[in-house]
Amino acid sequence: MTAGQQYIVNYLKKSIEKKRISHAYLFEGGGPEKKKTALWFASLLCGPYDIKTVSLLENKHEISIDQIRELKRYLSLSPHSSLHKVAIIESAELMTPEAANAFLKTLEEPRGNAILILIANTISALPETILSRCEIIKFRSAPLDEICKNLINKEHVAILDKPVSDIFEYIEKISKDDEKVLNVLNSWLLWFREQMIKTKSRTEILKQVQKTKNLILNTNVNPRLALENFVLELK
Repeated sequence: MTAGQQYIVNYLKKSIEKKRISHAYLFEGGGPEKKKTALWFASLLCGPYDIKTVSLLENKHEISIDQIRELKRYLSLSPHSSLHKVAIIESAELMTPEAANAFLKTLEEPRGNAILILIANTISALPETILSRCEIIKFRSAPLDEICKNLINKEHVAILDKPVSDIFEYIEKISKDDEKVLNVLNSWLLWFREQMIKTKSRTEILKQVQKTKNLILNTNVNPRLALENFVLELK
């Protein structure tokens, strides 16, 4: 794991915890980890039904204006099960000039719940008008799977196997510390996401963790009660 890659993951994680999420990001640089990081970041922001990826179609060499128009239609709809919707555009530098102009209008008139992530190997082909509206994050090659495992606190996951009374005692201990609560929820999100990928199940649990996190971040709900409610539904 490179220090730069670890910094990116930590930075994005903190941006959620501190509610300082940018409307648009541009992941730029070499290596295959940009898309994995984008999907990981999106999974912390919303459920799987509220993530859309735009990429090159088969036998095509450019991203067309029709693809961007379809993306704009998708973003105009309310989120399915989350507070946010995330759109990921792979090979963003391959948008046609018409597609780039259409996408620029989406950047200029952002919807409050939409987060846009552009992925590019190089930014030289992208218009300055798009670059100036994105938070640019530069990547180096690094194994994201290894990074994610380091972000999953084993204590946070192990507590789920305990009796409900023990879990509630643990929740009471951490509930007055917002950062600890969010760290626990992020560990659960990443762990359940790994299990979902491996077993193709647990989708509902993943959505419930995200819902609990959204409640704590965006409402006045008591964190202790929100966590206890999640545990009762899980058990």
